[in-house]
Amino acid sequence: MPIRQPDLFFGDKQPPRSAPPLRAYRKAEKSTPAAFAWESMGSWLRHMHRLFAIESPSSDHYARVRQTARELTVERIRLCRHTDDLARCETMLAQTNSGWLYGLDQAFTRAERGERLVEVRNRIVLLGLGRAAPRTKGPRLDPARLPDDALLRLIQSHTDPRTVVALRAERERRLQTITGPKP
Repeated sequence: MPIRQPDLFFGDKQPPRSAPPLRAYRKAEKSTPAAFAWESMGSWLRHMHRLFAIESPSSDHYARVRQTARELTVERIRLCRHTDDLARCETMLAQTNSGWLYGLDQAFTRAERGERLVEVRNRIVLLGLGRAAPRTKGPRLDPARLPDDALLRLIQSHTDPRTVVALRAERERRLQTITGPKP
């Protein structure tokens, strides 16, 4: 009984009897690739510029540009706290139809691009004012929401006597909550 020598390339497995079938241009994807996880607006912008710099006219590349561009959402714009990154994003969104931003015009509809552009510009203005979040809805001048120093300053400098009376009443209410009601 002849002892079969182990094949050096296949180990104990038998080598294939025939050549594998010819494959198509590209293998079928086993699973959808995970979206690019960017931690800030600046890293997203750098990644988009890297994608724009690659001169590869293929549908896979265009799909990757569109997929990465779609990761820019209004919620993520609202989280950004860097005006320089927002300014670069604004330039990118405003120049979408130029030649060097191929694929970006296909990623968003005109309405979506406009929505993101408005949000970026609003965020730049908001950060320029020194705010992290927009002002909450409410009355124009609510004495209950004023900080103590602003309340005292308005009592001393406001020109409308009715407003000053309301501000003094708010100051008295605050003093009563600290010291307790008067006997």
